Amino acid sequence: MNETVNLPAGAGSIDLGEFAFEAGLVRLATVAAEGSPLDFSSPVVLAAVATALTDDPFAPFSTDALRALAPAALDAFDAALPTHDELQRLAPLWRPRLLSLAGRQAELTGEQTVVLRFEERLREIKLGMARAEAEGDEDRREALHAKYIEVGTSYAGRLAARER
Repeated sequence: MNETVNLPAGAGSIDLGEFAFEAGLVRLATVAAEGSPLDFSSPVVLAAVATALTDDPFAPFSTDALRALAPAALDAFDAALPTHDELQRLAPLWRPRLLSLAGRQAELTGEQTVVLRFEERLREIKLGMARAEAEGDEDRREALHAKYIEVGTSYAGRLAARER
């Protein structure tokens, strides 16, 4: 579900759908698992999201804010998981990230740790591509795009192997 919000200091706006995990984490910490974790339209959720934003349109969520909210989000996630179909579908990708942000890395399996490293690398490359594009550096953006495809293919293979 798309919801556009303004960044602080007039730094532009973002679509929360492009940052579903981050906005979902804030939503879980704020209103628990009532309804869809991907529905960001509630004024309460939007107000909470606003407090977690930075003025960087490429990395709009404060990592410190997400870390502070992660324990409450993880508790809400785990409490609702047994009966919440949508959270069950999100669990393989969201729960490891929640554990990591909540400082509970020791609970991750080796495979989850590897997948999180892939995800972090993909986020870094995507951020680099966006910045290169904003700076008009098409060569750097194309090189990063090729790297994104390479890492993304390995990541997808890893996820597919997990499903077998």
